[in-house]
Amino acid sequence: MIDLTPAGVRKYLNAHGHAFQYAVIRRCYELTQNGRSEWTFVAAEVPVGLQNTIHIDFVLRSRDTRVYLVAECKRADPARANWCFVKAPYTRRNARGNELVFQEVEYGQRETVSKPREVAAGIENCHLGFELRTASSGEGTSGGGSAIKDATNQVLRALNGLVDHLFPSANAIGGHSGSIFFLPVIFTTATLWVAEGDLSAADLATGRLPEDWGTLKKVEYLWFNHNQSPALRHQLPYYLETSAPGVSDLSRTLHAEYTRSIYIVGSNGIDSFFKAGLVDWLTP
Repeated sequence: MIDLTPAGVRKYLNAHGHAFQYAVIRRCYELTQNGRSEWTFVAAEVPVGLQNTIHIDFVLRSRDTRVYLVAECKRADPARANWCFVKAPYTRRNARGNELVFQEVEYGQRETVSKPREVAAGIENCHLGFELRTASSGEGTSGGGSAIKDATNQVLRALNGLVDHLFPSANAIGGHSGSIFFLPVIFTTATLWVAEGDLSAADLATGRLPEDWGTLKKVEYLWFNHNQSPALRHQLPYYLETSAPGVSDLSRTLHAEYTRSIYIVGSNGIDSFFKAGLVDWLTP
C-alpha cells in the first residue's frame, strides 16, 4: 500500500521505474539538442499489438529515418542489481565469431519481407544473462522472476509489435521501396558484468566448471543475442537466401527468424551509447 503523500508517490514512481524512463528520454533529448546524438525522439508509451497490447517505453528514429530504436527501461531492484552475462561457445552451425543479427524490413512495389541483418560486433556478444545479489536491501519489485528475461521479452515484443504496426501486411506500400532497420535497446540501472571463460570446460562427471575458471569484467554496455520465441515474432514473411531453391536448414532458419541482438546499456554508458555512431555502422 502506498501512502497518499508526496513521499509515497515518489516511492512508487522510483520503484516502478517511471522516473528512470523519463530521465533517459531527457538525456537523449539533451544530447540531440547539443548535436551530440544522431537520434530523434519520436514518442513515449507507444501502444502496439492487437489482442495483447503493450506500450513501448519510447521510440527514437535516426536522422535519415532508416533506423528505429525501440527502448525498454529497467530500473533494477537494488538487491539484485548485478547483471552478469556469459558468451556461449556454441550457438549454431557455421556461426561467426561475435556475430550480431538485427531486424530489417525490406519493402517494395511487390512485397514487404523480413530479413536478418548481420553485422560483426566490435565488442564481445553474450548469450546467457542472470542476476546476482548485491549488499543492498531489496524493494520487492522483482517479484522473484528474472528481470533480464522480462526486459528481453518486453523489448522484443515491442520491436515486433512496431514492425506489425508499420507494416500491417506484405502488400506493396504506395510504390515506394527501401529498407528499415530496428534496434532493440534495454537501458538499466543495474551494474553490468561479463564473465569471460569457456563454458564447455565443465567436467562431464559433475557438470561443474574448474575452480580457476573465468574472470569478471565490469562494462558500460554489451550486446546480448537472444532467440525469441515464435509467440513474439511479427507477422511478415521472412526472406532467407539459400544455395538452391527450397533449400534451408534449422540453423539458418533459427538465425534469420528468431535470433536478435539487443544492446544492453548501463546508466554509466548512456552518453557513450547515444554518441556511438551506430546508424552508420548498422546501415553502411
